[in-house]
Amino acid sequence: MKHQTKSILVLTLYGVLASRAALAQQAAPAPSKSWLQDSQVTIGLGAGGMARYAGSDEYRVVPVPVLNIVTPSGFFFDTMQGAGYRYDISDMFFATAAIGYDAGRKDSDDGLQPGSAKLKGMGDIKGAVLANIEAGIKLGRIGTLSLAISEPVSNRERGLSYRAQISSTVLALAKDKVSVSAAAMFGDAKYNQAFFGVNAIQSRNSGYARYTAESGLNAVNASLVWTHSFNRTWSVSTMLGATHYMQKAADSPLVLAKTNYSGFATVNYSF
Repeated sequence: MKHQTKSILVLTLYGVLASRAALAQQAAPAPSKSWLQDSQVTIGLGAGGMARYAGSDEYRVVPVPVLNIVTPSGFFFDTMQGAGYRYDISDMFFATAAIGYDAGRKDSDDGLQPGSAKLKGMGDIKGAVLANIEAGIKLGRIGTLSLAISEPVSNRERGLSYRAQISSTVLALAKDKVSVSAAAMFGDAKYNQAFFGVNAIQSRNSGYARYTAESGLNAVNASLVWTHSFNRTWSVSTMLGATHYMQKAADSPLVLAKTNYSGFATVNYSF
């Protein structure tokens, strides 16, 4: 029943934002240019390093493609967030709704997929299409405070995840911009059990002790992004981040490193 209520809430928020998008399009004057000419587009490519899975003591190198499209009407596409719509409720408040994808986790070293051979016998966590809802408040020069929820549209047994985040631009020069963010990550009982728990069958197959990961806080994260612009079109971006696992997640036998680090660098072209 609780899961049905959460699903109804997510669908309701999606409906509100969709109706706002439709009204905005009806109210907008006929565009003088194509949607692409009026949009901000950034493409790029780079490489990064990250833990093989949440709590892993092994790391992997991954390609980092960049495709970011922001239209004047509020629709956007982003390789991290997915495809969605942002609605500025006022000068202070905003909300976004997007459809994204999470690759889940393998119990083997399977190329670029998250996972590790150290999880052999745990079984795979299937990838899922996610409905991502976020609402936030702009805090002036301090930054932005936002709350987000990710609801699986497919493979719903993986559960729901939540995020509370504060972001701020701490340096803004003609050619350089530095932003920092801090976030607290939460999961319901299904989500935390899927990624940090070990049931009886998994224990027998993998050798890990049985473990129940309850709902609640599972990690805190901090990151820094520096973007240097060479001109109006070319730039490079560098990100450094750290995630520290907390509470029941930190005590999971699957968490072999309580702190994971990540980083990437990309070369970007904007037009």
